[in-house]
Amino acid sequence: MRMHRDAEGSSYLAALTKGHLDLPAYAALVAQHAAIYWALEELADQFSGHPVAGAFVFPDLHRRDALEADLAYLHTRGVPIPEPTVATRLYAERLAELSGWPGGFIAHHYVRYLGDLSGGQAIGRLIATEYGLVPGGDGVRFYVFDNVKPKPFKDAYRELLDQLPLDEEEQEQVLEEVLLAYRFNVDVLKSLADLVLPRYPQVAS
Repeated sequence: MRMHRDAEGSSYLAALTKGHLDLPAYAALVAQHAAIYWALEELADQFSGHPVAGAFVFPDLHRRDALEADLAYLHTRGVPIPEPTVATRLYAERLAELSGWPGGFIAHHYVRYLGDLSGGQAIGRLIATEYGLVPGGDGVRFYVFDNVKPKPFKDAYRELLDQLPLDEEEQEQVLEEVLLAYRFNVDVLKSLADLVLPRYPQVAS
């Protein structure tokens, strides 16, 4: 089941990065990111002073302003911005539930931001190239981390993870939440495939 769900979700992203869709199809992804990062960074604000989770709050990673700028730019281009899908709303609701659990916040923080600093960089470049946008410019600012060098940052981040004061049971709980975060992300992409791809019959879904 998980492999089937992964494949369904990746069909949207594959079509998008290969240039088979258009700006409205890309705007659907931006809209989902906006809802997810609003919820995630609300959590970051709440945990900023926490003795453990606070070490994972990096303002240079925050994406809310970039996403607002991307949505505003797409709006000026006349691109319709859809509402969050059900999968996205469930993801955001789960994030809101974690305000009392630092380990849960860290699990989702890790999945989203380290993904953004890894494969997300290539996705941003492909989207800009395929849809007439300037890499790092208007419409794709979400993918720009001006003050973060990915490799050193990811190395330091993993050291922070290794230093977490968690016993074996807590480690298992955080790992389970990491897996849940991955599942949420796959489900969001699948929801986009269901929402977007039927409008493009030339794309095999």
